[in-house]
Amino acid sequence: MRKLWALSLLTGTAIIFLVIESHAQQSEQALRALVPRIVASWETFDLSKIEPYYAADPDLTYFDLAPLKYNNWAEYRATVRKVLFEPNSSLKLKMNDDLRVHSRGSPAWATVHLRCRHHQQARRDFASYGRWTMILEKRAGGWIVVHEHVSAPLGAS
Repeated sequence: MRKLWALSLLTGTAIIFLVIESHAQQSEQALRALVPRIVASWETFDLSKIEPYYAADPDLTYFDLAPLKYNNWAEYRATVRKVLFEPNSSLKLKMNDDLRVHSRGSPAWATVHLRCRHHQQARRDFASYGRWTMILEKRAGGWIVVHEHVSAPLGAS
């Protein structure tokens, strides 16, 4: 009887781990499809297309190239037009093939390198490179960015 209980416990544990692993793989596949949509939304310069991907909780911090830190989405929203949209007439973001996604239940994170093509009104087209890290959380409506960090390598143009 003990062997039967031990075998049942072992089998149940194995099934739980398989279900958890399958769920993580499904989440990571969903995130692999979502991250390029988030990146592409920034090319539109349309906040109504960008905002659905970002949590607007008042205590969430977002880091970007300028002004480096936004204390919440409302602050990001109010500043991004002047910092990113107004100086540029277009922006093209090409993700490198190094996208990595990791999920551990509700929290997940994604990292990717980008090549950016800017067309500024005051200058010609120029390229820059960047790194983008997103922290996402699974909520009722699906995955949403709750923190991000965008940076450029030192000395990058």
